[in-house]
Amino acid sequence: MRIISAQALDADPGLYGEIAQVLSGDGLVCFPCRRQYSIAASLLSEVAVMRLVQSKRRSEKAPALVFVPDRKTLSEVVESVPASAVPLIDAFWPGQLTMMLEPSAELPSKVLKTLGQKKLGKIGVRIPSPGIPLRLVEAFGGPVLTSSANLSRKTGSHSVSNIRKAFSHTVDLLIDAGDLQPEAPSTVVELVGDSLQVVREGGIPAESILEILRRGVQPAAG
Repeated sequence: MRIISAQALDADPGLYGEIAQVLSGDGLVCFPCRRQYSIAASLLSEVAVMRLVQSKRRSEKAPALVFVPDRKTLSEVVESVPASAVPLIDAFWPGQLTMMLEPSAELPSKVLKTLGQKKLGKIGVRIPSPGIPLRLVEAFGGPVLTSSANLSRKTGSHSVSNIRKAFSHTVDLLIDAGDLQPEAPSTVVELVGDSLQVVREGGIPAESILEILRRGVQPAAG
Protein backbone atom coordinates (compact mmCIF):
# COMPACT_ATOMS: atom_id res chain seq x y z
CA MET A 1 0.00 0.00 0.00
CA ARG A 2 1.39 3.34 -1.05
CA ILE A 3 0.61 6.22 1.33
CA ILE A 4 0.24 9.89 0.41
CA SER A 5 -0.45 12.38 3.18
CA ALA A 6 -3.19 14.98 2.89
CA GLN A 7 -0.52 17.60 3.51
CA ALA A 8 1.45 16.37 0.50
CA LEU A 9 -1.67 16.68 -1.65
CA ASP A 10 -2.16 20.25 -0.50
CA ALA A 11 1.45 21.05 -1.35
CA ASP A 12 1.41 19.24 -4.71
CA PRO A 13 -2.05 18.92 -6.32
CA GLY A 14 -0.35 17.16 -9.24
CA LEU A 15 -0.41 14.04 -7.08
CA TYR A 16 -4.10 13.74 -7.86
CA GLY A 17 -3.07 12.72 -11.36
CA GLU A 18 -1.12 9.79 -9.93
CA ILE A 19 -4.11 8.80 -7.80
CA ALA A 20 -6.33 8.90 -10.88
CA GLN A 21 -3.91 6.57 -12.65
CA VAL A 22 -4.32 4.03 -9.85
CA LEU A 23 -8.09 4.08 -10.36
CA SER A 24 -7.68 3.86 -14.14
CA GLY A 25 -5.55 0.75 -13.66
CA ASP A 26 -8.29 -1.14 -11.76
CA GLY A 27 -6.72 -0.11 -8.46
CA LEU A 28 -8.30 0.73 -5.11
CA VAL A 29 -7.80 4.07 -3.35
CA CYS A 30 -8.65 4.73 0.29
CA PHE A 31 -9.42 8.39 1.01
CA PRO A 32 -10.83 10.58 3.80
CA CYS A 33 -14.47 11.47 3.26
CA ARG A 34 -15.41 13.82 6.09
CA ARG A 35 -16.32 11.52 9.00
CA GLN A 36 -14.75 8.28 7.75
CA TYR A 37 -12.36 6.78 5.24
CA SER A 38 -13.83 5.25 2.12
CA ILE A 39 -12.46 2.96 -0.57
CA ALA A 40 -12.91 3.97 -4.20
CA ALA A 41 -12.90 1.86 -7.36
CA SER A 42 -13.78 2.69 -10.95
CA LEU A 43 -17.47 1.95 -11.38
CA LEU A 44 -16.93 1.01 -15.01
CA SER A 45 -14.28 -1.63 -14.23
CA GLU A 46 -15.59 -5.10 -13.45
CA VAL A 47 -12.17 -6.03 -12.08
CA ALA A 48 -11.97 -3.02 -9.75
CA VAL A 49 -15.52 -3.44 -8.44
CA MET A 50 -14.88 -7.09 -7.63
CA ARG A 51 -11.61 -6.16 -5.91
CA LEU A 52 -13.49 -3.65 -3.75
CA VAL A 53 -16.07 -6.23 -2.69
CA GLN A 54 -13.40 -8.83 -1.95
CA SER A 55 -11.28 -6.34 0.01
CA LYS A 56 -14.13 -5.92 2.49
CA ARG A 57 -14.64 -9.69 2.75
CA ARG A 58 -18.28 -9.37 1.83
CA SER A 59 -20.37 -12.27 0.64
CA GLU A 60 -23.54 -10.24 0.10
CA LYS A 61 -24.13 -7.63 -2.59
CA ALA A 62 -21.73 -4.75 -2.86
CA PRO A 63 -22.44 -1.27 -1.51
CA ALA A 64 -23.89 1.03 -4.11
CA LEU A 65 -22.75 4.59 -3.43
CA VAL A 66 -21.32 6.31 -6.47
CA PHE A 67 -19.43 9.60 -6.66
CA VAL A 68 -19.56 11.50 -9.95
CA PRO A 69 -17.52 14.56 -10.94
CA ASP A 70 -20.29 16.39 -12.81
CA ARG A 71 -23.83 16.26 -14.16
CA LYS A 72 -22.78 14.79 -17.49
CA THR A 73 -21.35 11.77 -15.72
CA LEU A 74 -24.50 11.51 -13.62
CA SER A 75 -26.58 11.13 -16.79
CA GLU A 76 -24.29 8.28 -17.87
CA VAL A 77 -24.60 6.43 -14.57
CA VAL A 78 -28.38 6.53 -14.03
CA GLU A 79 -31.31 5.72 -16.29
CA SER A 80 -32.86 9.16 -15.87
CA VAL A 81 -32.77 12.21 -13.64
CA PRO A 82 -36.27 13.16 -12.43
CA ALA A 83 -37.26 16.79 -12.90
CA SER A 84 -37.70 17.05 -9.15
CA ALA A 85 -34.00 16.28 -8.68
CA VAL A 86 -32.78 19.31 -10.62
CA PRO A 87 -33.48 21.99 -7.97
CA LEU A 88 -31.92 19.74 -5.33
CA ILE A 89 -28.79 19.32 -7.46
CA ASP A 90 -28.62 23.09 -7.94
CA ALA A 91 -28.98 23.70 -4.22
CA PHE A 92 -26.91 20.96 -2.62
CA TRP A 93 -24.27 19.63 -5.03
CA PRO A 94 -21.36 19.37 -4.54
CA GLY A 95 -22.29 18.38 -1.03
CA GLN A 96 -23.83 15.98 1.45
CA LEU A 97 -26.98 14.99 -0.41
CA THR A 98 -27.18 11.43 -1.76
CA MET A 99 -29.93 10.64 -4.26
CA MET A 100 -31.20 7.11 -4.79
CA LEU A 101 -31.71 6.62 -8.53
CA GLU A 102 -32.09 3.71 -10.91
CA PRO A 103 -28.71 2.66 -12.39
CA SER A 104 -28.22 2.83 -16.12
CA ALA A 105 -28.69 -0.43 -17.97
CA GLU A 106 -25.60 0.58 -19.95
CA LEU A 107 -23.31 -0.05 -16.99
CA PRO A 108 -21.20 -3.21 -17.32
CA SER A 109 -23.37 -6.28 -16.79
CA LYS A 110 -21.07 -7.85 -14.21
CA VAL A 111 -20.93 -4.58 -12.29
CA LEU A 112 -24.72 -4.44 -12.09
CA LYS A 113 -24.81 -8.05 -10.97
CA THR A 114 -22.15 -7.47 -8.33
CA LEU A 115 -24.04 -4.46 -7.03
CA GLY A 116 -27.16 -6.56 -6.74
CA GLN A 117 -28.95 -4.20 -9.12
CA LYS A 118 -29.44 -6.53 -12.09
CA LYS A 119 -33.23 -6.59 -11.85
CA LEU A 120 -34.40 -4.14 -9.19
CA GLY A 121 -32.96 -1.55 -6.89
CA LYS A 122 -31.24 1.79 -6.95
CA ILE A 123 -27.83 3.26 -6.36
CA GLY A 124 -26.94 6.28 -4.26
CA VAL A 125 -25.27 9.03 -6.27
CA ARG A 126 -23.79 12.41 -5.46
CA ILE A 127 -21.16 14.94 -6.41
CA PRO A 128 -19.12 14.86 -3.19
CA SER A 129 -18.29 17.80 -0.98
CA PRO A 130 -15.39 20.09 -1.92
CA GLY A 131 -12.04 18.86 -0.71
CA ILE A 132 -10.22 15.58 -1.29
CA PRO A 133 -13.28 13.53 -2.40
CA LEU A 134 -14.29 16.04 -5.07
CA ARG A 135 -10.76 16.65 -6.32
CA LEU A 136 -10.15 12.91 -6.50
CA VAL A 137 -13.22 12.17 -8.61
CA GLU A 138 -12.60 15.22 -10.80
CA ALA A 139 -9.02 14.10 -11.45
CA PHE A 140 -10.27 10.64 -12.37
CA GLY A 141 -12.95 12.10 -14.61
CA GLY A 142 -15.45 9.28 -14.21
CA PRO A 143 -17.77 7.59 -11.71
CA VAL A 144 -16.30 5.78 -8.72
CA LEU A 145 -17.94 3.21 -6.52
CA THR A 146 -17.23 3.98 -2.87
CA SER A 147 -17.61 2.05 0.35
CA SER A 148 -16.62 2.69 3.95
CA ALA A 149 -13.13 1.40 4.74
CA ASN A 150 -14.07 -1.34 7.16
CA LEU A 151 -14.29 -5.09 6.91
CA SER A 152 -17.71 -6.72 6.87
CA ARG A 153 -19.42 -6.34 10.27
CA LYS A 154 -16.44 -4.39 11.63
CA THR A 155 -16.07 -0.75 12.66
CA GLY A 156 -13.06 1.55 12.61
CA SER A 157 -13.31 3.38 9.30
CA HIS A 158 -12.23 6.63 11.01
CA SER A 159 -8.88 5.19 12.17
CA VAL A 160 -5.77 5.21 9.98
CA SER A 161 -4.11 2.46 12.00
CA ASN A 162 -7.13 0.18 11.62
CA ILE A 163 -7.22 0.81 7.88
CA ARG A 164 -3.52 0.07 7.44
CA LYS A 165 -3.95 -3.17 9.38
CA ALA A 166 -7.08 -4.30 7.52
CA PHE A 167 -6.27 -3.20 3.96
CA SER A 168 -2.49 -3.07 3.60
CA HIS A 169 -2.53 -6.00 1.15
CA THR A 170 -5.71 -5.19 -0.78
CA VAL A 171 -5.78 -1.40 -1.21
CA ASP A 172 -3.21 0.12 -3.54
CA LEU A 173 -3.08 3.67 -2.21
CA LEU A 174 -4.08 5.42 1.02
CA ILE A 175 -4.55 9.17 1.42
CA ASP A 176 -3.64 9.70 5.08
CA ALA A 177 -5.40 12.62 6.79
CA GLY A 178 -5.00 11.22 10.29
CA ASP A 179 -7.85 9.93 12.43
CA LEU A 180 -11.17 11.54 11.52
CA GLN A 181 -13.71 13.06 13.89
CA PRO A 182 -17.41 12.04 13.92
CA GLU A 183 -19.70 14.10 11.70
CA ALA A 184 -23.22 13.76 10.43
CA PRO A 185 -23.51 11.45 7.40
CA SER A 186 -24.98 12.54 4.10
CA THR A 187 -28.72 12.96 3.85
CA VAL A 188 -30.21 10.27 1.61
CA VAL A 189 -33.35 10.87 -0.45
CA GLU A 190 -35.24 8.63 -2.85
CA LEU A 191 -36.98 10.21 -5.81
CA VAL A 192 -39.86 8.56 -7.63
CA GLY A 193 -41.32 10.88 -10.24
CA ASP A 194 -42.36 14.02 -8.39
CA SER A 195 -42.44 12.37 -4.96
CA LEU A 196 -39.57 12.34 -2.49
CA GLN A 197 -38.79 10.27 0.58
CA VAL A 198 -36.06 11.15 3.06
CA VAL A 199 -34.42 7.77 3.66
CA ARG A 200 -31.84 9.11 6.13
CA GLU A 201 -31.53 12.59 7.58
CA GLY A 202 -27.91 13.66 7.92
CA GLY A 203 -25.88 16.80 7.41
CA ILE A 204 -28.64 18.46 5.38
CA PRO A 205 -31.90 18.82 7.34
CA ALA A 206 -34.94 17.26 5.74
CA GLU A 207 -36.76 20.57 6.10
CA SER A 208 -34.14 22.31 3.95
CA ILE A 209 -34.73 19.78 1.17
CA LEU A 210 -38.50 20.07 1.37
CA GLU A 211 -38.25 23.87 1.32
CA ILE A 212 -36.31 23.76 -1.96
CA LEU A 213 -39.00 21.57 -3.48
CA ARG A 214 -41.79 23.81 -2.20
CA ARG A 215 -40.16 26.86 -3.71
CA GLY A 216 -39.81 25.11 -7.06
CA VAL A 217 -36.29 26.41 -7.65
CA GLN A 218 -35.53 26.50 -11.35
CA PRO A 219 -32.26 25.10 -12.74
CA ALA A 220 -29.51 27.60 -13.37
CA ALA A 221 -28.90 28.65 -16.95
CA GLY A 222 -26.36 26.47 -18.75
